[in-house]
Amino acid sequence: MKKNKIIVWGVLLIFFAAASGAVGAEVPKPSGQAPPPVSALVAPAGSPAPDSSYSYNPLGKPDPFKPFMDVEVKAVKKEKQTKAESIFPLQRAEVESFRLVGIIGDDVRRIAVVEDSAKRFYPLFVGTRIGLRNGKVTDILADRLTVDEEDGKKTKRIILKLRKNI
Repeated sequence: MKKNKIIVWGVLLIFFAAASGAVGAEVPKPSGQAPPPVSALVAPAGSPAPDSSYSYNPLGKPDPFKPFMDVEVKAVKKEKQTKAESIFPLQRAEVESFRLVGIIGDDVRRIAVVEDSAKRFYPLFVGTRIGLRNGKVTDILADRLTVDEEDGKKTKRIILKLRKNI
């Protein structure tokens, strides 16, 4: 600890000595030549003033404000108004296209596992949205899954049964 204090004090002493030496140093003046008089810097009244304004010539230079890529915006008329595709994979296909492959849990909380056509598996809980028509999982029993889809005023109930492999 004492060694660190000595090092810190030594570095500070060197720093302050260098700083004080720089303050007291004089700036050498050029010898032999005196600065030109102010009258020599100002042009005489009869002569034309030198052109000190800047002029930009854009000839042969790219326009800095023009976009790099030309993009044409075309108004596309849609023949058929199609519904935007969902970002959720469970809502990109019909409920009937999913296959119920398993149900786990007890009477209090169950989880169903479904498989899509691309052989991907998804867990389903009560309340999960599935299908193109925004169906909702309403019940998970030991051997089946119930999905309710609302179509206007009617509710369509879809049941996916667990198939046992023999």
